[in-house]
Amino acid sequence: MKKKSMFMNMGTAIGLCAALGILLGALLQNVAMWLCIGAGAGTVLGAILAVKTTQGR
Repeated sequence: MKKKSMFMNMGTAIGLCAALGILLGALLQNVAMWLCIGAGAGTVLGAILAVKTTQGR
């Protein structure tokens, strides 16, 4: 069985959070702001995951 860290890396975290930001922005009619918030949250989440996977090895 593959670990979650093999599927979730920095790029996928940024992509998924940005996609959620676009969706939320479309619903709230402010796409640009929520895209930036989503990409920023994805960057932070990806960095945390990267640190945890390197410490686990």
